[in-house]
Amino acid sequence: MPGAPQGQQYGSPPQGGVPGQFGGSPQGLPISPVNELETRVTGRRIVQFIIDDVIVGVIWSLLFWALDRGTGVANALLELLAAVVAVAWAFFYWAYRPFTANGQTFGMQLMGIRVIAKNGGPASLGQFVIRAILLIVDELPFLFLVGYITVLCSRYRQRVGDHAAKTLVVSASVEPLPAQQELAGAGQAGSR
Repeated sequence: MPGAPQGQQYGSPPQGGVPGQFGGSPQGLPISPVNELETRVTGRRIVQFIIDDVIVGVIWSLLFWALDRGTGVANALLELLAAVVAVAWAFFYWAYRPFTANGQTFGMQLMGIRVIAKNGGPASLGQFVIRAILLIVDELPFLFLVGYITVLCSRYRQRVGDHAAKTLVVSASVEPLPAQQELAGAGQAGSR
């Protein structure tokens, strides 16, 4: 892992440090086993989002253009079909495709970033669906500022969808690993 001493695992304190010195919970346990430095990919995330938004938008535009024929009931049914297919395409692109492609959309692959679960493991399909639904915060005028400010003010550079889904965007060189230790708030009382 770049920036970490050789042999250091996620969630372990820096050499010479103790748990809690690097921003863990009051009990000294890390909030996530992922090194915060690995989430400092905000610039690449912005470019990735633009790339992915263009890909999704072009497909939607072509779909609505192809199915916008005539007037009346037939046209209304074709537009309804286009809307259903557009939602299916969005689900595929933003949720299913990254779930099956190592946590990456096409834009993420180009920019060298990926989505993982906050516990350090691979993100689930449910987590990708939550992220996809909350893209609306990043898409609507003025709400995108909320998403951007949330990313900049978040410890792990999470947007609203990442907070809700408990996911992180990290450098693609970070391999998702199962969490190896108890995390703050994990609800495992008495396991120490």
